[in-house]
Amino acid sequence: MDFASYDDSYSEYSDLRRSFHSEEVPRDTSESQCSSQDWSWHWSPPKPNSISSAPRRRRQPSPTIVKRRRLAANARERRRMNGLNEAFDRLREVIPTIGADHKLSKFETLQMAQTYIAALGDLLERSSR
Repeated sequence: MDFASYDDSYSEYSDLRRSFHSEEVPRDTSESQCSSQDWSWHWSPPKPNSISSAPRRRRQPSPTIVKRRRLAANARERRRMNGLNEAFDRLREVIPTIGADHKLSKFETLQMAQTYIAALGDLLERSSR
């Protein structure tokens, strides 16, 4: 990443970028030859705002916005779970089962998948000998 390509007037870390290009960076950084003064260019956190040091309070969103956000989050979770259930259904179709009289649970599906993968691995290992 080229730090010189960024505009210094918009960054609160411009001093940090300049320090990477300055001449005060020690050339040999082995522990035996470095003093604490050599590391004077290290990063320090930005200074707090001089206008007000008290933490800002965020306004609570209106009940309508809260409800919309909750509905959107519920819809996203529903989509995620539907995708997961579809993936389990596809996995159930591929895994051989002893009886087709009941649908395997998610846990049973994962156990059967592990067993099936291990059996296929053993089969490949035996056939390569």
